[in-house]
Amino acid sequence: MFKRQFLAAVLAAPAFAQPRWPERQPRLLVPFAPGSSTDQVARLIAARLGEELGMAMVVENRVGAGGLLANQAVARAAPDGYTLLFGGSGGAVAAMMSRDPGYDPLTDLLPIASFVANPALLVVPAASPIRSLDDLVAAARARRGGLSYGSGGVGTPAHLAGAALVARLGIEAQHVPYRGANEAALAVERGEVDFAFAIVNITLPQVRAGNFRPLVLSGGARSPLLPGVPYLAEIVPGMLPITAWVALMGPAGTPAPIVQRLHEATERALNDEAFRARLTADGGEIVRFASPAALLEHWRAEVPRQRELLRLSGARAE
Repeated sequence: MFKRQFLAAVLAAPAFAQPRWPERQPRLLVPFAPGSSTDQVARLIAARLGEELGMAMVVENRVGAGGLLANQAVARAAPDGYTLLFGGSGGAVAAMMSRDPGYDPLTDLLPIASFVANPALLVVPAASPIRSLDDLVAAARARRGGLSYGSGGVGTPAHLAGAALVARLGIEAQHVPYRGANEAALAVERGEVDFAFAIVNITLPQVRAGNFRPLVLSGGARSPLLPGVPYLAEIVPGMLPITAWVALMGPAGTPAPIVQRLHEATERALNDEAFRARLTADGGEIVRFASPAALLEHWRAEVPRQRELLRLSGARAE
């Protein structure tokens, strides 16, 4: 009897040796300014994950160097589940745009759970004679030097979407970068550029106000908020979605049980219809994967694709 009890205690020991997680508040680093649309989504997600985990999550805005500072901090952090990142495709592009990023998005960061992708919307002024993508192609070919288009900055998903579309259509169009999507939208309104790709949550209010005419979404499906607007692959066959894709990430080497727990907490949150509605209220698209392994496979394909889009855009490393 004593031997059986001793053996049972020995076999159970590893389970008791594993530390409980989380024992303290995890930090979620956000590479965007407080109050920005992405920051608001990050705080919404952090609050919900805190409820699911039974431990509040602290949001820390680590702004600077196009998102590199937050990505670097997480890539270099201890892989214990207490330093996490609200990152994604933007962080990969930021690393590619830097001569010395200080981390490798493929080997130093681990995607854990995905949430939402924000497509860009191609818009022209409401008074523009351009009413479709065919009209835009005709206008570009009719004007010497082509058209001009704005975006929220070099290397942003909106810029990459514009560059990819221009290349695929075989037209000339000069890219004019602005300091943020709001300024790019204002440039369209003022007639400074012929069209712009800008994140849908920036352009949607202007569309509803009758100031912009939307032509195409850069996402992978039609938006219920803009059901009459096609997405890229519908009118340009073979084009893949180009979005600002965000996910919960951690340092490479984060223990599998912690990764699985965070993934499951995310899935429970996304099963809540009201929570999904809040995430997509401004035009975002829910992006889900069946497992952390499936998300990791997507990430390993996404980073090279972003590198190719960056090459196609002509943007240079800084």
